[in-house]
Amino acid sequence: MPEIAVAPERPRGDRLDTDMSTVLEWLREYVSAPSEHIGRPGPVCPFVPGALKAGAIRLSFHYGVDACDADELRELVTAELSEFKRLTEPPKQSGISLDSVLVVLPDAVEEGWRRIDESYGGLKDLAVGEGLMIGQFHPACAEVAVRNPRFPVSRSPIALYAIRHMAPHDALFLHVERGWFRKYAARFALHARRSRTDPLIGELYHQAWNRYGGGK
Repeated sequence: MPEIAVAPERPRGDRLDTDMSTVLEWLREYVSAPSEHIGRPGPVCPFVPGALKAGAIRLSFHYGVDACDADELRELVTAELSEFKRLTEPPKQSGISLDSVLVVLPDAVEEGWRRIDESYGGLKDLAVGEGLMIGQFHPACAEVAVRNPRFPVSRSPIALYAIRHMAPHDALFLHVERGWFRKYAARFALHARRSRTDPLIGELYHQAWNRYGGGK
Protein backbone atom coordinates (compact mmCIF):
# COMPACT_ATOMS: atom_id res chain seq x y z
CA MET A 1 0.00 0.00 0.00
CA PRO A 2 1.43 3.43 -0.96
CA GLU A 3 2.18 5.98 1.75
CA ILE A 4 -0.71 8.46 2.13
CA ALA A 5 -0.55 12.15 3.01
CA VAL A 6 -3.64 14.35 3.36
CA ALA A 7 -3.77 18.17 3.45
CA PRO A 8 -5.06 20.13 5.16
CA GLU A 9 -7.08 17.42 6.93
CA ARG A 10 -8.76 14.10 6.28
CA PRO A 11 -12.25 14.50 4.77
CA ARG A 12 -15.28 13.19 6.58
CA GLY A 13 -16.70 9.75 6.04
CA ASP A 14 -15.13 7.28 3.64
CA ARG A 15 -14.31 9.79 0.91
CA LEU A 16 -10.54 9.43 1.24
CA ASP A 17 -10.81 5.65 0.98
CA THR A 18 -13.00 6.00 -2.13
CA ASP A 19 -10.65 8.50 -3.78
CA MET A 20 -7.61 6.40 -2.92
CA SER A 21 -9.25 3.31 -4.42
CA THR A 22 -10.07 5.26 -7.58
CA VAL A 23 -6.47 6.43 -8.01
CA LEU A 24 -5.00 2.99 -7.29
CA GLU A 25 -7.41 1.31 -9.73
CA TRP A 26 -6.35 3.83 -12.42
CA LEU A 27 -2.68 3.08 -11.71
CA ARG A 28 -3.18 -0.67 -11.84
CA GLU A 29 -5.79 -1.05 -14.58
CA TYR A 30 -4.71 1.73 -16.95
CA VAL A 31 -1.23 3.11 -16.25
CA SER A 32 0.29 -0.32 -15.52
CA ALA A 33 -1.46 -2.05 -18.41
CA PRO A 34 -0.57 -2.33 -22.11
CA SER A 35 -2.51 -0.20 -24.58
CA GLU A 36 -2.78 -0.62 -28.32
CA HIS A 37 -2.97 3.18 -28.59
CA ILE A 38 0.48 4.14 -27.26
CA GLY A 39 2.47 2.82 -30.22
CA ARG A 40 4.81 0.43 -28.37
CA PRO A 41 4.58 -2.77 -26.32
CA GLY A 42 4.40 -2.74 -22.54
CA PRO A 43 2.50 -0.70 -19.96
CA VAL A 44 1.38 2.87 -20.55
CA CYS A 45 4.08 3.83 -18.03
CA PRO A 46 6.75 1.12 -17.76
CA PHE A 47 7.93 2.23 -14.32
CA VAL A 48 4.61 2.21 -12.46
CA PRO A 49 4.21 -1.57 -12.03
CA GLY A 50 7.62 -1.80 -10.37
CA ALA A 51 7.03 1.33 -8.32
CA LEU A 52 3.72 -0.04 -7.01
CA LYS A 53 5.33 -3.36 -6.15
CA ALA A 54 8.20 -1.62 -4.35
CA GLY A 55 5.89 0.72 -2.44
CA ALA A 56 7.74 3.66 -3.99
CA ILE A 57 4.67 5.76 -4.84
CA ARG A 58 3.36 8.26 -2.29
CA LEU A 59 -0.17 9.68 -2.62
CA SER A 60 -0.60 13.26 -1.41
CA PHE A 61 -4.27 14.30 -1.28
CA HIS A 62 -5.22 17.99 -1.20
CA TYR A 63 -8.90 18.59 -0.43
CA GLY A 64 -10.61 21.95 -0.78
CA VAL A 65 -8.54 22.92 -3.85
CA ASP A 66 -10.69 23.61 -6.93
CA ALA A 67 -7.52 24.34 -9.00
CA CYS A 68 -8.94 27.58 -10.43
CA ASP A 69 -6.20 29.73 -8.87
CA ALA A 70 -2.91 29.44 -10.77
CA ASP A 71 -0.95 31.03 -7.92
CA GLU A 72 -2.36 28.51 -5.45
CA LEU A 73 -1.44 25.67 -7.80
CA ARG A 74 2.12 26.96 -8.17
CA GLU A 75 2.53 27.30 -4.39
CA LEU A 76 1.11 23.83 -3.77
CA VAL A 77 3.22 22.11 -6.43
CA THR A 78 6.38 24.00 -5.47
CA ALA A 79 5.98 22.74 -1.90
CA GLU A 80 5.44 19.18 -3.17
CA LEU A 81 8.54 19.36 -5.37
CA SER A 82 10.62 20.51 -2.42
CA GLU A 83 9.20 17.81 -0.16
CA PHE A 84 9.85 15.14 -2.76
CA LYS A 85 13.50 16.16 -3.09
CA ARG A 86 13.83 16.17 0.70
CA LEU A 87 12.33 12.73 1.17
CA THR A 88 13.91 10.81 -1.71
CA GLU A 89 17.41 9.85 -2.76
CA PRO A 90 18.72 11.00 -6.16
CA PRO A 91 18.93 8.29 -8.83
CA LYS A 92 21.85 5.88 -8.78
CA GLN A 93 24.31 5.41 -11.65
CA SER A 94 21.60 3.93 -13.88
CA GLY A 95 19.73 7.22 -13.64
CA ILE A 96 16.51 5.40 -12.72
CA SER A 97 14.56 5.86 -9.50
CA LEU A 98 11.13 4.37 -8.79
CA ASP A 99 10.31 7.01 -6.18
CA SER A 100 7.36 9.19 -7.10
CA VAL A 101 4.50 11.18 -5.62
CA LEU A 102 1.02 11.76 -6.96
CA VAL A 103 -0.40 15.12 -5.89
CA VAL A 104 -4.14 14.39 -5.99
CA LEU A 105 -6.75 17.17 -6.22
CA PRO A 106 -10.14 15.48 -5.69
CA ASP A 107 -12.04 18.81 -5.56
CA ALA A 108 -10.64 20.21 -8.83
CA VAL A 109 -13.48 21.42 -11.07
CA GLU A 110 -13.65 21.59 -14.85
CA GLU A 111 -12.41 25.19 -14.91
CA GLY A 112 -9.59 24.03 -12.64
CA TRP A 113 -8.59 21.40 -15.19
CA ARG A 114 -8.04 24.22 -17.69
CA ARG A 115 -5.92 26.12 -15.16
CA ILE A 116 -3.87 22.96 -14.60
CA ASP A 117 -3.15 22.82 -18.33
CA GLU A 118 -2.44 26.55 -18.63
CA SER A 119 0.02 26.58 -15.72
CA TYR A 120 1.73 23.32 -16.59
CA GLY A 121 4.62 24.80 -18.60
CA GLY A 122 5.75 27.00 -15.73
CA LEU A 123 5.51 24.14 -13.24
CA LYS A 124 7.49 21.91 -15.57
CA ASP A 125 10.19 24.60 -15.73
CA LEU A 126 10.39 24.45 -11.93
CA ALA A 127 10.55 20.66 -11.85
CA VAL A 128 13.12 20.24 -14.61
CA GLY A 129 15.29 22.91 -13.01
CA GLU A 130 15.48 20.67 -9.92
CA GLY A 131 16.23 17.51 -11.92
CA LEU A 132 12.64 16.31 -11.59
CA MET A 133 9.77 15.54 -13.92
CA ILE A 134 6.12 16.44 -13.55
CA GLY A 135 3.05 15.40 -15.48
CA GLN A 136 -0.52 16.71 -15.33
CA PHE A 137 -3.54 14.41 -15.49
CA HIS A 138 -7.29 15.01 -15.38
CA PRO A 139 -10.46 13.72 -17.07
CA ALA A 140 -10.18 16.02 -20.11
CA CYS A 141 -6.38 16.29 -20.46
CA ALA A 142 -5.31 16.72 -24.10
CA GLU A 143 -1.67 15.60 -23.69
CA VAL A 144 -0.99 12.92 -26.31
CA ALA A 145 1.18 9.82 -26.43
CA VAL A 146 4.72 10.34 -27.77
CA ARG A 147 4.17 7.83 -30.57
CA ASN A 148 0.50 8.49 -31.27
CA PRO A 149 -0.60 12.14 -31.52
CA ARG A 150 -4.22 11.03 -31.76
CA PHE A 151 -4.30 9.40 -28.32
CA PRO A 152 -4.84 11.57 -25.20
CA VAL A 153 -2.73 9.45 -22.88
CA SER A 154 -2.83 11.61 -19.73
CA ARG A 155 -6.47 11.25 -18.73
CA SER A 156 -7.31 10.25 -15.17
CA PRO A 157 -10.57 9.98 -13.20
CA ILE A 158 -9.32 12.53 -10.62
CA ALA A 159 -7.11 15.53 -11.36
CA LEU A 160 -3.52 15.03 -10.21
CA TYR A 161 0.14 15.76 -10.81
CA ALA A 162 2.80 13.03 -10.95
CA ILE A 163 6.31 13.91 -9.76
CA ARG A 164 9.45 11.78 -10.09
CA HIS A 165 13.17 12.09 -10.69
CA MET A 166 14.39 12.79 -14.21
CA ALA A 167 15.42 9.59 -16.03
CA PRO A 168 17.39 8.63 -19.17
CA HIS A 169 14.25 8.09 -21.26
CA ASP A 170 13.05 11.65 -20.65
CA ALA A 171 14.54 12.81 -23.92
CA LEU A 172 11.11 11.71 -25.14
CA PHE A 173 9.54 14.60 -23.19
CA LEU A 174 12.31 17.20 -22.90
CA HIS A 175 13.55 17.49 -26.49
CA VAL A 176 10.96 20.13 -27.40
CA GLU A 177 12.32 23.07 -25.37
CA ARG A 178 15.87 24.41 -25.18
CA GLY A 179 16.07 24.88 -21.41
CA TRP A 180 14.52 21.49 -20.66
CA PHE A 181 16.79 19.71 -23.11
CA ARG A 182 19.94 21.32 -21.77
CA LYS A 183 19.07 20.25 -18.23
CA TYR A 184 18.49 16.74 -19.53
CA ALA A 185 21.67 16.63 -21.63
CA ALA A 186 23.79 17.77 -18.69
CA ARG A 187 22.68 14.62 -16.83
CA PHE A 188 22.04 11.96 -19.42
CA ALA A 189 23.97 12.68 -22.62
CA LEU A 190 25.88 9.40 -22.42
CA HIS A 191 22.74 7.36 -21.70
CA ALA A 192 20.87 8.89 -24.63
CA ARG A 193 23.71 8.46 -27.11
CA ARG A 194 24.07 4.79 -26.22
CA SER A 195 20.35 3.96 -25.98
CA ARG A 196 19.63 0.68 -27.74
CA THR A 197 16.39 -0.27 -26.03
CA ASP A 198 14.47 2.56 -27.68
CA PRO A 199 15.92 4.05 -30.89
CA LEU A 200 13.45 6.95 -30.66
CA ILE A 201 15.24 8.25 -27.56
CA GLY A 202 18.53 8.50 -29.43
CA GLU A 203 16.86 10.00 -32.49
CA LEU A 204 15.08 12.74 -30.53
CA TYR A 205 18.19 13.41 -28.48
CA HIS A 206 20.35 13.96 -31.57
CA GLN A 207 17.71 16.14 -33.22
CA ALA A 208 17.50 18.31 -30.10
CA TRP A 209 21.30 18.44 -29.78
CA ASN A 210 21.51 19.74 -33.35
CA ARG A 211 18.87 22.38 -32.59
CA TYR A 212 19.98 23.53 -29.16
CA GLY A 213 23.37 22.09 -28.32
CA GLY A 214 24.04 20.56 -24.89
CA GLY A 215 25.38 21.74 -21.58
CA LYS A 216 23.75 23.68 -18.76
